[in-house]
Amino acid sequence: MGRSAPPSAPAAAAAPARGGRKRKRHLVTTSPAAQVGGWASLPTDLTRLVAGRVLAGDVVDYIAFRAVCSGWRACAPSPRDPTLRKHLLRPRAWVALCDGDAARPDDACEITFFHTRTARSLRVRLPELRCHRIVGFTDGLIILLHKRTTAVRVLNPFTGVAVDLPPLAPVFHQVVKNRNSLLYMLHQRHVSDDPHCRHRLVPYTAGVLGCEAGHPSWEVIHKDMELLNTLPFQGRLYGFRRLTRQIVQVYPPNPLGPVVAHVPAKFGDPDIQSPAPTT
Repeated sequence: MGRSAPPSAPAAAAAPARGGRKRKRHLVTTSPAAQVGGWASLPTDLTRLVAGRVLAGDVVDYIAFRAVCSGWRACAPSPRDPTLRKHLLRPRAWVALCDGDAARPDDACEITFFHTRTARSLRVRLPELRCHRIVGFTDGLIILLHKRTTAVRVLNPFTGVAVDLPPLAPVFHQVVKNRNSLLYMLHQRHVSDDPHCRHRLVPYTAGVLGCEAGHPSWEVIHKDMELLNTLPFQGRLYGFRRLTRQIVQVYPPNPLGPVVAHVPAKFGDPDIQSPAPTT
């Protein structure tokens, strides 16, 4: 007897299985994205949406997001802003911790940063600190002064982008005419929130200097404004006059006048430190 031909594919699929039950058919399809698998297979529009949310929270997390894979990096624009004007690309919630190590940050070329909202800390290697002295921090950016040329540099420590400003020595020699003020300034840290109009308060000269990126020299903004201390806040620079107990808006100029508030006398003399509490 001849061997019967095997049933066709549809007939075999429809034939009852042993025991009288019909075997269920499971159809499994795999797409190219599923074959890749993982977070790297997210659709482009969704990846861009996630990148925007991450950047709105913290530029450091955004940098880590772009480092995941080439697909994510292609969907997220570079965080390097050559002007340093975009606030989203500044490390806004990061504070530099410069007093906890034995070595000076500009000598060690390293700075530890602390995130004020998450308590996260990062130690960042910064070879850009060589030959510079740290004179201030503003909005997560570092203000550097070259030890030899007195040129000022504003540095984003996480992207490496820097904006250079002219040297300070010429304006001191021509306008301020006080070498001791320049030497004293190397140890002071009074800066504005706007890195493109960087202000320097000089206690020995009772004046304020300002400069914008691209300008060849600094200019004197205030000549007779002796300030005890300053505070950058929301793009403005405020100062405290000790003799009159006035809080003034140093920059930008206030159309209603520089005085914005008075410190009540009940707060005492700001030059006198309060005694330590006793137990």
